[in-house]
Amino acid sequence: MSKLKKEKKLEMSNELLTAYILNNLRIMKAKNPGDTYYEEYLKHTEREGDKFFDQYCLAVGQVLYKQPKSILEIGVRTGTCISNMLSAYKDLSVIERVVLCDIWNDGFASPEIVKLNMRALNVFQDIIGKVEFITGDSKIEIPKLTGFFDYILVDGDHDKAAALVDLENVVRLCAPGGIIVFDDISPYGCALKDVWDKFKEGKSGYTFGEDMAGKGTAWAIKNG
Repeated sequence: MSKLKKEKKLEMSNELLTAYILNNLRIMKAKNPGDTYYEEYLKHTEREGDKFFDQYCLAVGQVLYKQPKSILEIGVRTGTCISNMLSAYKDLSVIERVVLCDIWNDGFASPEIVKLNMRALNVFQDIIGKVEFITGDSKIEIPKLTGFFDYILVDGDHDKAAALVDLENVVRLCAPGGIIVFDDISPYGCALKDVWDKFKEGKSGYTFGEDMAGKGTAWAIKNG
């Protein structure tokens, strides 16, 4: 395949992936009209065009190619990310564990809203009993966890010091070959690129990557 054809194929894949995610967000918006993330997502996609990329895109890609069996999210809010991610599984029975940690203190988000969004995408009934909701400060709750996770999203407290603590706390929980994902590194997000750069220091056992499109997404894949 020529370089031009490969580039065109990649552009088409990005466009299809974005369309898929937007459709999921529209479905969840209908069930949960108070959440404005669909509108925010539209702004980012319109600004970035076919270069758009974010944590949703990365999560769906991980499902399509790696089928993570264990998932940890810090900063869940209404569950649009985890719901979108779960919707990409061909067979949800491969999932062994989903841990969702948030303080849910904004007066709007809650575990019940998360379940509502999962039901809207027809995924919750297949993972009942495998989902654990943790209500509390991630800096306190995450160190209590045991086991390993194939996919870890850190998208909680966006205070720079707190975000770095969350990143450091999940290192021991990342399975060999697993991935740690960090959101909002670009100026269109929360400008946390310096936090990510600090986190990367001294971690030779990982392969790192960043994409500054949209709110900015970073990832670290643990060498297996």
